[in-house]
Amino acid sequence: MLDIHNHYLAGVDDGPAELSGSLALVDLAIDQGIQKVVCTPHYHHGRYDWDAGKVTSAFDALVSAVAGRLDLALAAEVRFSDEVLIDLRKGRVPFIGRWGEMDALLLEMPHQNVPMGIEAFLKWLKKEGIQPIIAHPERNKEVMKSPRRARDLYRAGAVFQLTAGSIAGHFGENALSTAKILLREEGVRFVASDAHNLKRPPAMKAAADALATMHDAGDVDVSASRINELMVLNPGVLTAGLFA
Repeated sequence: MLDIHNHYLAGVDDGPAELSGSLALVDLAIDQGIQKVVCTPHYHHGRYDWDAGKVTSAFDALVSAVAGRLDLALAAEVRFSDEVLIDLRKGRVPFIGRWGEMDALLLEMPHQNVPMGIEAFLKWLKKEGIQPIIAHPERNKEVMKSPRRARDLYRAGAVFQLTAGSIAGHFGENALSTAKILLREEGVRFVASDAHNLKRPPAMKAAADALATMHDAGDVDVSASRINELMVLNPGVLTAGLFA
């Protein structure tokens, strides 16, 4: 498996404070069969301001400590804001790879709502040749209340990355039921861990097992080949250039 969204890097956001915590997550990832990880620290103006030198230093330290047991690459989870639009125009924002012949942006919305202006922003990104990938829409409270909002985002040009823990039931029934709804519709292309620490560990294996159970029960049409697409093939296509 390939994990395209997580917070493994130490001391840069709300992930581990120390390298030892990062390595504990790496051990769990390896145990689950994860072979490649794209580290995606927060790019969040006003909360986790992006310090390229600090992030690169934390990434290099993790690469050195992992010593080849896991392939690592670096990108970011980018919080929607007016400032991000400016940074994109200046070429400052890290992309997570390429999707559909476009640079791809892992984009985070606020957890409470679908913000005003985001649909126009998504359309602007597409016009600029950037594919938005919205992280964990199933955990957004407005989407949980009204899943049709996800359809609006998809029509505006976004595709979706669901959280493995949501599928495994770790974020509660509302997130799980919303994940199922989104899986039944168009738009979901990736499943990733969004792991932060040992209390929010990577749950990729648990998610794969849960998806297989849903399929066997006739709850959601997620065959073994689709699970492979969500966790292996699509992430591999997206991030091929990062691991080259």
